[in-house]
Amino acid sequence: MDKAKKSLKIRKSSFIIALVLLLAIHIVMGVVLIVMSKNALRAQIEQRMLDIANTAAYQLNGDDMESFSADDSGTEKYRRALEILRSFQENIQLDYIYAIRAMPDGTFVFTIDPDKDAPGEFGKLIETTEALMNAANGTPDVDKEACSDEWGRFYSAYSPIYDSNGKVAGIVGVDFNADWFDGMLNSHKAVVIILTMIVLTIAIALIFLSHAFVIEGEKNKYLHELEETLQREQEQEQQLGSARQLAYTDPMTGVKSKHAYLEATTRIDKGIADGSLTEFGVIVFDLNGLKRINDTLGHEVGDRYIKEGCSLICGKFCHSPVFRIGGDEFVVLLEGSDYVNRKSLLESFDSVIDENQRQGRVVVSTGIDIFEPGKDSCYSDVFERADKKMYERKCRLKERKAEQ
Repeated sequence: MDKAKKSLKIRKSSFIIALVLLLAIHIVMGVVLIVMSKNALRAQIEQRMLDIANTAAYQLNGDDMESFSADDSGTEKYRRALEILRSFQENIQLDYIYAIRAMPDGTFVFTIDPDKDAPGEFGKLIETTEALMNAANGTPDVDKEACSDEWGRFYSAYSPIYDSNGKVAGIVGVDFNADWFDGMLNSHKAVVIILTMIVLTIAIALIFLSHAFVIEGEKNKYLHELEETLQREQEQEQQLGSARQLAYTDPMTGVKSKHAYLEATTRIDKGIADGSLTEFGVIVFDLNGLKRINDTLGHEVGDRYIKEGCSLICGKFCHSPVFRIGGDEFVVLLEGSDYVNRKSLLESFDSVIDENQRQGRVVVSTGIDIFEPGKDSCYSDVFERADKKMYERKCRLKERKAEQ
């Protein structure tokens, strides 16, 4: 009898130890899962903020942003930049979006604020953060801590605006309400806690071999909540995909943007460095007379001129990526059959341009060169030769026009 009691006592002790160990394991796993999922969601939200800031920055003209003063608020260039930012504020879930300029003394001031109710005054100082400093140095970044000002408490993302020389000419700031941001994290945290508790409840229920029907009902309920959470995350991923597409596409012409071009040249430089890239070609295009058209006929006519020139380029070099890298500048990175047939394609294109010049239509200057292994150490070596040939072609076209 004593042995049976002792055995029962041992079994009870073992059961309690196993239950405590199970509880401890689930608690540790729950904490780890909460931390991991919270970090993943935070990274996803921050990437969404950066995608919006990057997209807005790529649509702004850096040369214009760099030259704005308080007296430019009524000009067409200023209104165009204002409308770009305002379209983001009105069509995307964010609180504020605005343009910033770095001052010589290291401070930062407002240049454009599209908010209709209480816009920031041109030249007004804004708080300097580490993320803002990183953007001023060319690296998009997001504040890790919320900042408070007269407009409220926000997390902010910053993205640099580049001028035609590739220098940082300004910064786009995007503010998201800190309560919304923290609420998203806490909501996700609550869902993870609930799911962890489900697993723990099921485990304990299995140990006690009871309440099986209740456990099944709770399981279905929480699985439904999980499906809703996954659906929300899928919707967020779709929004991120749309923002990335905007960032990589030139809004006027539909070809690849300057941002996409910079990434492509970076990949080329890596391929040259590791020896995996042995052949490619570059054609530089420049639209002749765009400034004169804008000045005399207006930007609407100038925009049609740009689109027509882009259409000529895409129609001829249809098997290679086309990039718009400036107001009137395009680049084609020759691939496949376009690379093989580059000479005949360019001769055909230039022949069309010669005829266009005689008829007073769109004129595009071209310059081509190819990668020479052992001679070229980076992409810019090839680009500079092609760019030089483009300017030589432009001069010849101008001379012919003067003779006509």
